[in-house]
Amino acid sequence: MAGQKQFSYEPEKLADDLYGIPLPLHDGSPVNAYVAIDEAGLWLVDGGLGDERCQAVLRRGIESLGYAFDKDVRGLLITHGHNDHVGAAEAIAAQGGEILAHRLEWTASHNLAFDESWLHKHGLPAESLTRTDRWRPAAWPQPSRLLEDGDCVRWGGLNLEVVWCPGHTPGLVCLLERDRRLLFTTDHVMRRAPAPVSIRYDASTDPLSDYLHSVRKLAPLPVQTVLPGHGRPFHGLSQRLAHIETEIQHQLDEITEHLRTGPATAYELLSVKALRDHRRPIASRYAVSLVLARLRYLESIGLVERVESQDLIRYALAHGELHEE
Repeated sequence: MAGQKQFSYEPEKLADDLYGIPLPLHDGSPVNAYVAIDEAGLWLVDGGLGDERCQAVLRRGIESLGYAFDKDVRGLLITHGHNDHVGAAEAIAAQGGEILAHRLEWTASHNLAFDESWLHKHGLPAESLTRTDRWRPAAWPQPSRLLEDGDCVRWGGLNLEVVWCPGHTPGLVCLLERDRRLLFTTDHVMRRAPAPVSIRYDASTDPLSDYLHSVRKLAPLPVQTVLPGHGRPFHGLSQRLAHIETEIQHQLDEITEHLRTGPATAYELLSVKALRDHRRPIASRYAVSLVLARLRYLESIGLVERVESQDLIRYALAHGELHEE
């Protein structure tokens, strides 16, 4: 396609025993797998999509390092269970490799489906319900070890500390290599955008509160280099964390300002300027689910209240906020 961005999927050397391999998503944009090496073989952090193209790039990248996927890969640590991070899991498990993931990622994060009738009550047009999208649950094998916050894992040549960071998913983990001052942040902290935090079906959870708490949890860690799930490594973790909070607060402020003109559905709030980037062609249902996470947070702090009728759910400023000058 003319004008489509081109990406390199060549392995990037981060240390003598650590490489990053960018892998292609459906649109060609990269998701990262990291390869740690020791005398026993290779140990992966995340494994890309499960489709043929992505897995072929992963295998070629490993071969370019002088190893073979089927013979040398000893394990996969899954930072979270979205389909663009678990693709290599079945093959690694089938050859006797270890699969590690947080306990909640195995038990609580498997339902990634959208409740379309519920989203329709939040204003999603009926024609949007017929659109297909790539955000669907991914099958991956039961982990051989379930992780908890604070666990220590020897992973290849790395000594990793598990930092549980719910928000993007309930069981997402970041991984701190304290001696090297490295932090694997997966989709929790990326270079240019906050993690997508969504509510896809009616639940009592407040994932944006969880996410903001998890962002603050990383601030005191001794980190020089951030290794994200998408995009290149970067420095300046504390500045990035502060910018994420500022950006989310700006979105929340614009939502509440919009609601001063009257109640609105989550779908109608997609017109808010700070949220327009979410109206990408991934799927309107996904964009609505992102707005709903922000509305749930505003409900939890008492700024917004739900106004339900039989067929529609709208949101309005809470009574005290509405009359505040």
